[in-house]
Amino acid sequence: MKKCIFSWGCAGLMILSTGFLLAPRAAGQTLLVDEFDGTHGDASFHPGGIVDVTSYRVPFGGTTGDDFVGRTNFRFTLPQDGVTTAASGSTDGKVAVLALDTYNPDAAGSSFLGSDVITKRNFGVGGGLRMTTRMRVVGPIPGGMVAAPFLYDVTRESPPGTLVRDEIDHEILTNNAQSAGPDNTLTNVWNDGDFASAGSPVVISNPAGFDVTQFHNYQTDWTPTSVKYYIDGALVRTETSVVPDDPMRAHFNFWAPDSTFAAAYNPALNPTATGPGTTYKVEIDRVQVDRFNTSVSANLLADPSFEDGTAPAANGTGGWTRFNNTFLELGPVVAQDGLVSLKTFGPFHGGADASGAFQNVPASPGQQFEGSVWAYAPSGDSILGNLNYTNVTLSFVNAAGNVIGSVNYSPGTNEKNTPIFDGRDPNMPQDNWIQYTVNAVAPAGTAFVRESLFFIQLTPNQGGAVWFDNASLVRLTADVVALLGDYNNNGVVDTADYVIWRNSIGQATLPNRGTGITGPVGQADYNYWRTHFGQTAGSGAMAGATVPEPATLAISLIAMIVCGLCRRR
Repeated sequence: MKKCIFSWGCAGLMILSTGFLLAPRAAGQTLLVDEFDGTHGDASFHPGGIVDVTSYRVPFGGTTGDDFVGRTNFRFTLPQDGVTTAASGSTDGKVAVLALDTYNPDAAGSSFLGSDVITKRNFGVGGGLRMTTRMRVVGPIPGGMVAAPFLYDVTRESPPGTLVRDEIDHEILTNNAQSAGPDNTLTNVWNDGDFASAGSPVVISNPAGFDVTQFHNYQTDWTPTSVKYYIDGALVRTETSVVPDDPMRAHFNFWAPDSTFAAAYNPALNPTATGPGTTYKVEIDRVQVDRFNTSVSANLLADPSFEDGTAPAANGTGGWTRFNNTFLELGPVVAQDGLVSLKTFGPFHGGADASGAFQNVPASPGQQFEGSVWAYAPSGDSILGNLNYTNVTLSFVNAAGNVIGSVNYSPGTNEKNTPIFDGRDPNMPQDNWIQYTVNAVAPAGTAFVRESLFFIQLTPNQGGAVWFDNASLVRLTADVVALLGDYNNNGVVDTADYVIWRNSIGQATLPNRGTGITGPVGQADYNYWRTHFGQTAGSGAMAGATVPEPATLAISLIAMIVCGLCRRR
């Protein structure tokens, strides 16, 4: 990964040159939207007024260690939503509240008690993924805290035995909100990064008057070739050298780092040894995740709703392979589509084991897939209170029939999965059909993608049952759309393309020339760039995008030169 050496002069000039660009408009499929007003989903999804238990979870803890970061333990309870905010600028006046407590009753005086909310599903990039979070830190605030909406996952080992991460951070550091000047945020990104690396951090100096205690939209646009960061629609960073490629879950957290995160650490902020201590808060007003620039295939599964019970071929294609205690039935649970569903329950083999069904579909390395299924946990035959749980998994199989990769479940590492229903979860929803989704990318050596529906029994003789219905497996394909006027292929027609045009005058051609333009590069290419200035891949014309005046162009050119010098130091 390239190291970016940053200077404040570079930051200020780049903001002058990019701040007037508008964020791309949402396009394509909305994957998640939540106003945190307590009405997202059925009322039973909000027991005790917490956020939607079908959409979010907290860290698992245990051997995965994801419940501790910096000097902070993350709590194992979901935050409240539908809370009235005292600040203006909220979408509807209701928010979810993340808390950071200086007093942690489980480790008094040695650690803080923070919050981390994680989506139960993950999100593949497809051709593009946009995450927008409207939030604020409740003031007054001390230094030494971090609040962040971000995408993250530990999805595989490279090399075997070494976990790597993909991550896209947009972090509010309260250290940067202590002066009278504009506040700052920090952005960071990893692709298959190890846990000792610092990623590619860049501190962004935000527009005059920026205040983290007010509501702002923090947006990241992730495509196969770039990561772009926006605040309130203003582009503040474009990263093209380090771009994640693995699916990630959305996180929203609030924590206090240790001295290894020097930019965010404050030695004056310390855990308290006796209660009640001090509680600091972050309010999340709204989150939305959209997919754009992506074609979605038809359902690739045979008999996706278990209507005909087609026997599979020898390689597991063409129908469901059922194992242990699984049955097709019309009742007693009414199927999600009103017809047949798949009943699963424990195999009762005397130890940890699973029942369920799987189906193989031909696949190639690098292809992206999204699997989903509807599931129902009845209160009349409940797993609540025992160790049974259910899951939807995508695995990859080579030509010899061996599993070479799996997302959402691996034997022996079940704490890293995201269960559909988990009997250990006191907030487990019952008596509702709920859809769960998982994304995955096929690794080298893939011949088939396998969708598996698991009922997992960790200890023998524990009862309960879960039904599955209307499964889906689709392939996500990035739409390759040439953006005319984008002479440097970075996904936006901007001032950088002016530089390419100027340096190419008299040459034979340019990448992505305008329709009908021929001959040596010249005035026609400039006119086309000027007309289409501000357009981005997949967004069409950008309302309100204004071509910069010559003076602004000059500032932009100086900014590019200065930043280039900064990176070569």
